[in-house]
Amino acid sequence: MSEIEPISPTAEPETPPPAATPAPRRRPVSVTLLALGVIIIGGFNLARFGLAIRYWNYLDKLTTVSPWYLALSGLVWGLAGLPLAWGLIRRKTWAPGLMRAMTLSYATYFWLDQVFLQDHPLTGAEGGARLLLPGNWTFQAGLTVVLIAFIVWTLNRRTTKFYFGEVNEHQ
Repeated sequence: MSEIEPISPTAEPETPPPAATPAPRRRPVSVTLLALGVIIIGGFNLARFGLAIRYWNYLDKLTTVSPWYLALSGLVWGLAGLPLAWGLIRRKTWAPGLMRAMTLSYATYFWLDQVFLQDHPLTGAEGGARLLLPGNWTFQAGLTVVLIAFIVWTLNRRTTKFYFGEVNEHQ
């Protein structure tokens, strides 16, 4: 026969084992691609900064745009990419919002720079007969639209929202 142990009032109830926390999900490939793109664009902008400093006198004589603009815009965009890339890689909850803001800001900067600051002369044109947009503006516009669409799609995917912990926040 089996013996039944009496329950004593001083016996502590057994505590259930702590709930196992789910292992962190792997970073979605699309988020890795976003981070890689931010690192590349930031690197190009830091190179722009360095090259503007290195070739300051040459740029001052060659272009109508000040080397200050070239150097400072390269520095600002290069440094702005560092926390964004870090946030995307390290799974920070603020990274998707910053990515949206930086996407809109950088696209606006790029097109304002292309339209108003870059020199796009027509072949053999003189005086006011100059193109407002570069010769390959349709390609650049198409690429801008595709990249913005990819970024929006990536940031709105359920796996991305789950990765950054946004699944239940905005529903």
